[in-house]
Amino acid sequence: MKGTKHFPRLSYNVSRGLREIVAPVQTMSEEDWNSVLRQFDSCCAFCGEGATRENRGIVPDHLVPVTDYGELMLGNVVPACQRCNDSRGNGDWRKYVVEEFPEKASQRIATIEAYLSAHPYKPFHPEEILNQDELREYNEILAKWESIQETAKDLYDKVKTRRGIRQTG
Repeated sequence: MKGTKHFPRLSYNVSRGLREIVAPVQTMSEEDWNSVLRQFDSCCAFCGEGATRENRGIVPDHLVPVTDYGELMLGNVVPACQRCNDSRGNGDWRKYVVEEFPEKASQRIATIEAYLSAHPYKPFHPEEILNQDELREYNEILAKWESIQETAKDLYDKVKTRRGIRQTG
């Protein structure tokens, strides 16, 4: 049985949470989400599949990831099956479509770009939204987190090695 692997995801989740200081709009109205679903025929924008047990359903996927200050709003969210959402991760969505679905890439990219044209979106960055004191404090928190993360990773690796657990990530 596969484990939960919470420790390797810890950094991602903390980084994502800290990015919400800069990009706090992480809610989308049901009306907006239903509009996005209609625009993509309730199918994954990347692979084109509807919700199935195998792909674990359709979820909102950020085109500009939260870790790059992307928000959950029109122009930055498309429907994706959970399999594509997980596989793409924080990578560029165009590159993902071309690599994973080359036979349908031009059609999928055109559909997503038409959606983006109808709903322009530009993420905010810390320097644009935080005042000087907030920016300084934000950067201090990020630096502290990086230090804590490095120390925790060292301990994590030591304990795994001592217990004879194979290093996998």
